[in-house]
Amino acid sequence: MFTRCTECRTLQKVTTEQLRAGHGMVRCKKKKCLALFNALESISDTDNLDTPIATTSWLSPQEKAPEKPYWLIGSLIGLTVLFAQLSYFEGLALPQNPTFRPWLEKFCEYLACRLPTYRNTKELIVLQGALTTQTDEFVAFSAVISNQAAFEQAYPKLKLTLLDYAGLPFSQRVFQPYDYLPKESAAPFCYCPMQPVKSA
Repeated sequence: MFTRCTECRTLQKVTTEQLRAGHGMVRCKKKKCLALFNALESISDTDNLDTPIATTSWLSPQEKAPEKPYWLIGSLIGLTVLFAQLSYFEGLALPQNPTFRPWLEKFCEYLACRLPTYRNTKELIVLQGALTTQTDEFVAFSAVISNQAAFEQAYPKLKLTLLDYAGLPFSQRVFQPYDYLPKESAAPFCYCPMQPVKSA
């Protein structure tokens, strides 16, 4: 194969091994030139390079094509669409997710907004419960409830079901927070993490 030096225009004979070793770059064999050039720009199987078999155009670092900010605009559009989808499909569920809630709380500090109260009854446990007879007509129920969540959580509704000796329910009532909390408690009836509270 033949190529021509881009500096002195001297015809050079090259082999496949030379091209492979230099990744297409070869040094001119003329002693007065010795320029390093891209042999692939004008390469031919014959010594007649007027009609080269293959020519390759290479840009030098100074001739680098101007970068267009299309990728940046596309990334911003993609992030906007992703945020819109999360807000639409998971808008109410995200603040209740213990993984995302700390980040959302920090974000709300900057925006001066307030997240909805955290509610997860699976993280509320009853440490102690007692049912005592006051009179023939009244029965008192008391319980100690602990919030095992990492966040302040709203007091839940309590459902009390009384069973007979056969294990069948014969009485049932749902208590709102204002039914079982002390009267001096203030709305919105939230209590801190890992804080046991007695309800009666």
